Amino acid sequence: MKTSAAVKRTPAAPIAPSIQTIETPPLSLRADFASKTFNDEARTVELIFSTGAPVERFDWFTGKRYIEKLSLDPAHVRIGRLNDGGPLLDSHSAWSVSDQLGAVVPGSVSLTKNEARATVRFSRRASVDPVWQDVKDGIIRSVSVGYRTYKVEETGDNLEKIPIRTAVDWEPFEVSMVPIPADAGAKARDGKAVDVNACQLVSTRAGLTKEKTMAIEMVSEGVAELNPLAGVERKAVVAPAEPTDADRAMEAERKRVQGIINACTVSRMTTAFQNRLIAEGTELVDAQNAVFDEMKKRGAADRGPGDGPSGVGVKFVGEDPLVHVRAGIENALLHRVRPKSSGDANGFELNDQGRPFRGMGMLRVAEALLNSAGIRTSAMSKMQIAGLALGLEGRAGMHSTSDFSNLLADVANKTLRRAYDEAPQTWRPIARQITLPDFKAVKRLQLGEAPALQLVNEHGEFTFGTITEGKEEFQLATYGRRFAITRKALVNDDTDAFSRVPTMFGRAARALESDAVWYQILKNANMGDGAALFVDATHGNYTSSGTAISVDSLGLAFGKMQKQTGADAVTYLNISPRYLAVPPEKIGLALQFTAQINPALASSVNPFAGMLTPISEPRLTGGVTFGGDTVAGSATAWYLASSPEQIDIIEYAFLEGEEGPMTESRIGWEIDGLEIKCREDFAAKVIDWRGLYKNAGT
Repeated sequence: MKTSAAVKRTPAAPIAPSIQTIETPPLSLRADFASKTFNDEARTVELIFSTGAPVERFDWFTGKRYIEKLSLDPAHVRIGRLNDGGPLLDSHSAWSVSDQLGAVVPGSVSLTKNEARATVRFSRRASVDPVWQDVKDGIIRSVSVGYRTYKVEETGDNLEKIPIRTAVDWEPFEVSMVPIPADAGAKARDGKAVDVNACQLVSTRAGLTKEKTMAIEMVSEGVAELNPLAGVERKAVVAPAEPTDADRAMEAERKRVQGIINACTVSRMTTAFQNRLIAEGTELVDAQNAVFDEMKKRGAADRGPGDGPSGVGVKFVGEDPLVHVRAGIENALLHRVRPKSSGDANGFELNDQGRPFRGMGMLRVAEALLNSAGIRTSAMSKMQIAGLALGLEGRAGMHSTSDFSNLLADVANKTLRRAYDEAPQTWRPIARQITLPDFKAVKRLQLGEAPALQLVNEHGEFTFGTITEGKEEFQLATYGRRFAITRKALVNDDTDAFSRVPTMFGRAARALESDAVWYQILKNANMGDGAALFVDATHGNYTSSGTAISVDSLGLAFGKMQKQTGADAVTYLNISPRYLAVPPEKIGLALQFTAQINPALASSVNPFAGMLTPISEPRLTGGVTFGGDTVAGSATAWYLASSPEQIDIIEYAFLEGEEGPMTESRIGWEIDGLEIKCREDFAAKVIDWRGLYKNAGT
């Protein structure tokens, strides 16, 4: 085709919107739980998946930044797919149906002027139970919503400022529970995205210079082409020349490099592995074979693209490959510090995501995460790699995103929580848990403090009674310590830094709770009525003379507890003991008088068999130190306790939404590494003496 060299300049005119079609990958946006929306019976929780707030993103196709806004106009959001029961995924993964944790409740998606909400329901599969429990406990807090954009409007004051892209046609299609919310738009940093869709970009940017607004009309066989952003003067337009051998070689090289990048991205190879294949000039077919061999070495040869919950046969559906890298490293580290085995069923099982990182030291997995983020580490020292991974330093103007620090904090938190959940606590059967909204002192009523019911004659009136304010008072207190994962520990591959230390903190939190509860019993402090917890004259729950556990002594104790009365000193509560708490020295005797036996003689019958459950607690002998105060124990004293369902005995409280120890982390300033703070808000108090009995023993 011949093209005329004539160029005609026309005066500047108002700029019509520039419309072009671009390819965009699926994106993800951080979402939040709506407060107090957990429904344990239905296993549902409500999410706020968009507020329309602007988010700065990076377009890996153009190499430019932009501000993204999501229009919440119902006419601009395609909610049908999500509203029909869109999937709830594990870290945007669609490898298999096991990656689906639940689904969006059909019809629950709603749009307002400022918020987009949806309710998700978790599956009742046994494999999903731990995730649901972690969500309720506040361990898993991050939510990400995957969506696609089909039309965006780009505006801005001038070309020098960051443009604003408002999505006026977009579609949320899945919700994911993730360890760290990520921008899936970054998936194309190493090449063309695997899963993209066409998106119409309408640009109406203002503030262009006079020269840039001049149109160039090029006449070519009666066809005119308008270039509204022409910023350079063009003298002539010539027809393209036939490609030379050099051009063909360049095109072949481009396809080779692009093919290697695509193969390494899909198979999750490291950046270092990918760059080596490119630098060595490996042919595309040979490079693909090398990728397959590497997958076989890592135990992933049998994995390939699979149908996700949406039925699309693509390996990455609305997901960031970095999410898989993070999840895989976390799983490998958890398995390393505590592998699941026949001897430890509560350990962490190695999954497909973690298998490529199995056996790697701490520094190697840190390097793998940096490489997956596009950061080259080949010329770095070990200390530089450790510092960059922890977010302590930058290199060549590039700063760490602290992904590795967050990952280590997640590993420490899960290790701590697992140890906390498994540490034994003997007092749980005799206590009742509550949650408190704040740190204000609370007063508790005792059973029987409500007014007695009175006879109402025919045509008579119901009279008012009064309930006095509770006398037992307590409030939450905060306990905590810090520990650190240093750069030296990372270089030295110090497993204790990220395994044993969090484990010990988890057990310490459990021990703190036990100390607080048994301190209440051993201290024998005054109750709200001014009398000690165990005193026979006032409370009728103590035998100070001391007798050994026997049929007679147990019968006396049963009688004292059953004859306890309410606040009116008239109404019998008829309390039945359920537990026999003893020091370890008396556990043999306790078992003798609680076990079911078939005696040959009537005189040998144990009348209390099956009525009591023994509790052996070492603090009853050795004493306990709590709040700076130490109280002694006794090797002879034994106790009876009723069930909390029958009468309130001990209440223990957590701050609402923070049951158990919670962790926070930051990049250390005083310490060259990652600082992790363990905090617990806890309180315990005996609120009614009538459910307890003490015998000094002998």
